[in-house]
Amino acid sequence: MVADPRRPRLALPFTVLAEKDAVRLVAGEDFRYTLAGEGIGRWLPAFLERLDGRRTLDEAVATVDEPDRRAARQIVDRLYGERVVVDGTAADAHPAATFRLEAEGRGPLLEGLNGPASDGPAIHVLCQDRLDYDDALRFNRRRLDGGEPWMWATTGPLARGYVSPVFLPTSGPCLGCLLRHFRRRSPAPEIYDALLARPDDIKAVPFPPEGAALLRHLIVRKAAMLAEPAAPVAAYRLHVLECATLEVTSHRVFLDPECDACGGRRR
Repeated sequence: MVADPRRPRLALPFTVLAEKDAVRLVAGEDFRYTLAGEGIGRWLPAFLERLDGRRTLDEAVATVDEPDRRAARQIVDRLYGERVVVDGTAADAHPAATFRLEAEGRGPLLEGLNGPASDGPAIHVLCQDRLDYDDALRFNRRRLDGGEPWMWATTGPLARGYVSPVFLPTSGPCLGCLLRHFRRRSPAPEIYDALLARPDDIKAVPFPPEGAALLRHLIVRKAAMLAEPAAPVAAYRLHVLECATLEVTSHRVFLDPECDACGGRRR
């Protein structure tokens, strides 16, 4: 059987009411679902509790007795169709662990980011001072094949700087998803193809040192947030610094199901 990469979770905080042959899910007055089947009340409530966005569907199903596993998968597929179950986010898979910064790349953002050597897990950061999307995508592919989180930070856009969300190898969007989002919103998306075709010709751009310092602080703070017990929303959002106003805004980044970097293996 092909592995199922989905990490499902209930879309709402449902109250689960179980009877012998029926299980009801209730969220307020408007969201009520009834699932019926012989003996379903014996195993389904505990199975639903395991749909927390952290486990893959295969891992959750493996906790169910063999005779009920087929029914468990069918129920999850049905609940996906009803939007009762949705895919887990990066915040759902928040590691709550301490990571050391391991930065690479070039430009002012790289200065002072690498801390003392350690045997602990790393959060990898690619720093850029030019629009080198080819290097960013190659970095993203390497990190998808690894087991540690990563970020991307750039001053390449010149008028603004970006600090990406923390990307996780198991859940949520990747850097490829983010760049596809940028391309869709661009008034000249063909520029992305031109930049990808000629990465060696891309020039670095200047950036105010005060702005670079703000971006470095964002990188360090996001890395520190990974140790917090509860998932901090800010760690998993894109932050944009506008150089003209020094305004920092944050934006949610969604997984792109058509992303050629992660869409085929993470949902």
